[in-house]
Amino acid sequence: MKVLIVDSDAPFRRQLAQQLSRRGVQVHGTDDVEEAYAMACNQQVDAVLLGVTGQERGMLAFLNDVRSACPQAQVIFINHSGAVPLSIEAMKLGAYAEIGAPVDMEELERKLRSIQDLKSGGGRS
Repeated sequence: MKVLIVDSDAPFRRQLAQQLSRRGVQVHGTDDVEEAYAMACNQQVDAVLLGVTGQERGMLAFLNDVRSACPQAQVIFINHSGAVPLSIEAMKLGAYAEIGAPVDMEELERKLRSIQDLKSGGGRS
């Protein structure tokens, strides 16, 4: 599975990438939305982990754009602020799932497996 982490918090992004890599996931990461957009489509990622705080609402526009241009890339929204309205907005824009920060790796793995199942013809769990 290929995953792209888009998050402005570099230490968080690196730590999450390391944890996923140890679990056999191919991981790319960036904090640049334009770079992320190109990577999501060009590298045919299966999932985009999009980290957003309340101050980065512009990242939600990226969610909408990447879902339109790269439909194979399912977006898992990482809510750093815990603000419920932010999560609701992300889900309305097409996020596949939402997860809070700090990330529960077991929960994230379940969501990634669900995306793999969806791509292989199974259902969404």
